[in-house]
Amino acid sequence: MVDGAISKTICRLPDSVKGQQFIIQNCKSCNIFVFDHMASVTIDDCTDCCIFLGPIKSSVFIRDCSNCRVMVACQQFRTRDCRHLEIFLCCMTQPIIESSTGMKFACFQYFYSQLEDQFQKSGLSLYNNNWSDIHDFTPVPDERNYCILPQDTQPDCFIPNQAEGLVMEDLSIEKNKSVIPCTLGKRRKQHDESCLVVFFSQEKTPSTGVRSFITKMAEGHGDCELIQSKEVNLQPAEAENILGTNIYNTFVTQGPVVGLEYNGDNICNICHNMTKGQQRIFVSHEATVAKKQIENFYNVAQMHLAI
Repeated sequence: MVDGAISKTICRLPDSVKGQQFIIQNCKSCNIFVFDHMASVTIDDCTDCCIFLGPIKSSVFIRDCSNCRVMVACQQFRTRDCRHLEIFLCCMTQPIIESSTGMKFACFQYFYSQLEDQFQKSGLSLYNNNWSDIHDFTPVPDERNYCILPQDTQPDCFIPNQAEGLVMEDLSIEKNKSVIPCTLGKRRKQHDESCLVVFFSQEKTPSTGVRSFITKMAEGHGDCELIQSKEVNLQPAEAENILGTNIYNTFVTQGPVVGLEYNGDNICNICHNMTKGQQRIFVSHEATVAKKQIENFYNVAQMHLAI
């Protein structure tokens, strides 16, 4: 627990919380870093704080807070009676705000060496991030209680100063290093063409090629955007209906698939060239077909993940 702190920097290092519940309350002008996985988190009555939270197995609930920046990965996210928060979010379900105003959202982007293992311990997928799909329980007519932050917004406050004595040397907020892929979400797409890229598991393990592909796309085709991603188990009949072929039916029985939606000029050809010679990857052949494949894939994924 962190309670009543004022103008302090507080750190919890890996293996210090060990999957337990964590509470932050009554803090003002603090930098709080919890570099561990947790069962659930509540944040109450905090103002002017910067808070980083490692993966949370169930829910984070933020109440009566104002003028804070929060970076968090969780199963469920909810705020109530909050004002002017900036949230850098990874959430497995639809984020919810209630009686909250001036809320701003962006995609989670962070790295340290233990973070991916902490995601696994919390049962959170790296690829099921619904950060921009906000549901407002208390909408106001002709007003908007939340918005999406610009892509170039930098989460600078989530890297502690060296002078603060934190023994964590590999922290990074660079998008290309982030454990969670940084997605465009519901921001406006810059191009008319999109493409579905699906990675199939081998020996029950999602393809390690996903991360490599995302990195190479960012380095070689920076004008192409990753819109969204999903990790889900498909039935052969579902895969055949989505992809328009049965040649991948055996692959889908071997574990979850990871689907990526990319957007960009000539994007289908670019993705095909990036995956030449790889058998366990599906790429849309052309943009006209890809639109329906993307719609079908994400509809089926949402159905499975909602169960």
